[in-house]
Amino acid sequence: MPFLHEEYGTDAEIYRKQFSTEVIADSSNAHAHRILQACGFTERSIPPLYVWHELPAGLGEEEEKARSTRAVCLLRAAGLDANIDEALLSPTTHAAVLTEIHQDHTVRSNAAASSSPAAGTHPPTGTDTVATVPAASGTSASVTRSHGC
Repeated sequence: MPFLHEEYGTDAEIYRKQFSTEVIADSSNAHAHRILQACGFTERSIPPLYVWHELPAGLGEEEEKARSTRAVCLLRAAGLDANIDEALLSPTTHAAVLTEIHQDHTVRSNAAASSSPAAGTHPPTGTDTVATVPAASGTSASVTRSHGC
């Protein structure tokens, strides 16, 4: 059973299984597994070697897109190299999750700055803000390699 994340050398890949309606997320990263489960993916396995996640059957297409998009954005925000099939992207969810991530980062940055003994003793730097990631730069096998999350 080949996994796309191994083939592409990434931490996680989210895609629709070929000739199927199943949405699959494969990864061998423990942190990615926790994020995928938090986004509604269910862990599946064929012991002892194969572990993957999939969305529950019966979800509507928009819900599949929303969960998949949320997962890839959170994976990338956690510093993981994650890709998603372009057909599973939800622009609305993408924008909402980016806003959520930015707000969470801002709240944590402000809390850390206000509790620091050196708070307010140095001028702000360019590293005090959240950097944005450029839009898609290329695709391979209809999987987004870099998509703004």
